[in-house]
Amino acid sequence: MDNPDPGCGSRHLLGMAFLDLTPTWTDRPLTDPSHAADVVDLFVSQGDRHRGTLVAILCDPDAHFRASISLELPGEFTHLTEDLDPPAGCHANTRQLCFTAMDPVIPAVQTAPGTRLLLALGRPGPRTCPDLDTDWATAANAICRAADVPLLGFYIATANHIYQPTPASAVAA
Repeated sequence: MDNPDPGCGSRHLLGMAFLDLTPTWTDRPLTDPSHAADVVDLFVSQGDRHRGTLVAILCDPDAHFRASISLELPGEFTHLTEDLDPPAGCHANTRQLCFTAMDPVIPAVQTAPGTRLLLALGRPGPRTCPDLDTDWATAANAICRAADVPLLGFYIATANHIYQPTPASAVAA
């Protein structure tokens, strides 16, 4: 979706395109949450959000974008609809699913010392599913911490919304 007003600021909720980012967007570190959300919006397509996809955005030691990897999670989010929260207990295996999805990524990242990750879960359903989204953020943080891979952030991308859920470990601290 195009936003014809170039002066409107961040446009990550409207659907990013490469033309929406400045020509030097890769020179900006993804430590800025607004810039990171724009990049997530760019790399997590509407199709990814509809199907359920974990996107790993690989960054250099200075948090600049280098590459992205999309990992489809087929069938994992079929229980979500736009209006309803997931049924109780439907995300009991979130940590295992996150680990399985990240299993090919972590060893590859570890071969390049200093590589940092920005993770985004594209999923269908409502803008937020607090329990589900927090479980994913918590699992991703724990997996990256255990693998000694710096995690710049974890984002949720739905059809019309991008946000950072707070991992349970951060809430408890």
